[in-house]
Amino acid sequence: RSSHGKLSRGNDWTSSPNLLRNSLVVLAANLCFSFRGLHQKLFRRAPQGSPSLVDDLNIQLRMQQIGVLLLIAPTLFLNGIELSMNLRDIGSILQYCLLALVNGVAFTSYNLASTYILSRISVVHHASLNCLRRVFAIISTSVIFGQPISLLQSVGIAVACVGFLFYIRQKELKDGRARRRLDVRRKWSGIVRGVHCS
Repeated sequence: RSSHGKLSRGNDWTSSPNLLRNSLVVLAANLCFSFRGLHQKLFRRAPQGSPSLVDDLNIQLRMQQIGVLLLIAPTLFLNGIELSMNLRDIGSILQYCLLALVNGVAFTSYNLASTYILSRISVVHHASLNCLRRVFAIISTSVIFGQPISLLQSVGIAVACVGFLFYIRQKELKDGRARRRLDVRRKWSGIVRGVHCS
């Protein structure tokens, strides 16, 4: 870091190659998160996914097992050497274990809450709430760690908030149209029954 607290040019995450790579990583993470929600919904609709047979805790346990099996080899390949070099004394090992424990508890709690909520709302609604969660994470991280929010991040936050508000508005309009159609159907079915009875 320079004396002004900005990243040096070589490590600047907003440089074109890094920005593209980071954007692709975030895009892939969001797609995986959405596919996970879709998979959970489809599994719940199947006979073997009935809540009486499999509860939310066991669904989450199975998904975490699949995640570990898929990611353990790439993680060790990409970070194994660096991790082993950083964990040379007992103090750093204890610190790493403590941070891993706190992170594991927080991550598991978040995923259990997400699984519980997803079983009660649609996948699209869940994805839109996840978008707001990311906005909250960016803002709270900026406040807690004293990192200024860049112009690019501000634009991203604004786009996410406007997109969420647009989604809510469209959902309200759609629900209102559906309610009006239902009211018209009830009214006409009452009129038709009255005509048949007379």
